[in-house]
Amino acid sequence: MRLSLLKFACVVASIVAVSPWAAAHESHRVEPIDYLNCEHPPGDAMVAAPAPIDQWAYLVCSGKGQTLVAAPGWQWRYPNSWFDRPIAPAWAPAASIDEPGPKYFTGMTVTVLEGDAAAAQHSLLASAVPAYGEAFATPPAKIYRVSVENNLGHEMDVWFPQQGPDDLWAILCVPECRPDYAFIIQKLKP
Repeated sequence: MRLSLLKFACVVASIVAVSPWAAAHESHRVEPIDYLNCEHPPGDAMVAAPAPIDQWAYLVCSGKGQTLVAAPGWQWRYPNSWFDRPIAPAWAPAASIDEPGPKYFTGMTVTVLEGDAAAAQHSLLASAVPAYGEAFATPPAKIYRVSVENNLGHEMDVWFPQQGPDDLWAILCVPECRPDYAFIIQKLKP
């Protein structure tokens, strides 16, 4: 009888000792998602680029997050490279780069600058990005400003100066406008 009682006491003591670890097992913890489910994106995620930038920019999704890339029939390239393909990712804002988890676009607002407003913005962009200033000797007729917000609430501006219907630049300001975030956009010739 003593042996049975001793065995029972040992079993109960073992269960009591192990149960806190069992309850804290990894399968019971809720982990933050570290990838974006592109088939079932969050409800506040954008699913397409707004007009008129949807002519030359296309929103794509990957596990890491969303990016704007060249739309079909268009080419995006850096000024001195034909090989590296630029993107405008949702994680580009400086405040977002080191934050964990996927980043996606929650809002994009397009504003068109023309006339004096376009000339003033052209001067600012040309001083920040010399290659752009050299390519556009005179201010473009239109500059599209796309104010972008991601799921962390971080913002950036993407400027699209348009020299002609098939010839633009893109300059990301994250928040500073930098030469390494500037690229050429051209319609592909048939």
